[in-house]
Amino acid sequence: MNDLIAFVQKAVQTRSYSDEEEKMAYLLVNEMQKLRYDEAYIDSTGNVVGRIGSGKTVIHFDGHMDTVEVNDDDLWKQPPFSGNIVDGYLWGRGSVDMKSALCAAIYGAAKARDMGYLNDKTVYVTGTVCEEYCDGVNLKL
Repeated sequence: MNDLIAFVQKAVQTRSYSDEEEKMAYLLVNEMQKLRYDEAYIDSTGNVVGRIGSGKTVIHFDGHMDTVEVNDDDLWKQPPFSGNIVDGYLWGRGSVDMKSALCAAIYGAAKARDMGYLNDKTVYVTGTVCEEYCDGVNLKL
C-alpha cells in the first residue's frame, strides 16, 4: 500500500498538462516494468500501454494522464503539484481527475495477477494523452 501511495504522490508531483504528458508517461511505464508487466511501452501518440497476460478474455482499464492547467496557484491551500497528504487527503492537480485512479489500476492489475485472478485473461492498462480536449480520440489509433 505504501508503494502505491508514493506512486500516486509522484504522479501528482509530475506536471502533465495536455500535450505535455511525456514525463508522466515515463513514470507510468517505469512503474509497470517494476511491477513486472508483460509489456509496457509508449505508443506513437504518446499513450502508455501496459499488458499483463495473454488470455482469451480481454479487460481494458484506461485513464488519462493530462490535467488542466493551473492558473491560480496562489489560491490553493496546498501547492498544486505538492502531492502532500494533509489530514488523510492527497492534495494536488490531478489527484482526483484522474491520476489516483490510473495509478490504482496499474497496481490493481498486478495484484490481480499475483493473486491468480487473471488465468485465461489479458489485462490492458492505458494512460492516454490529451483527454482534456479530445477525449477518446487517442484510443482509436
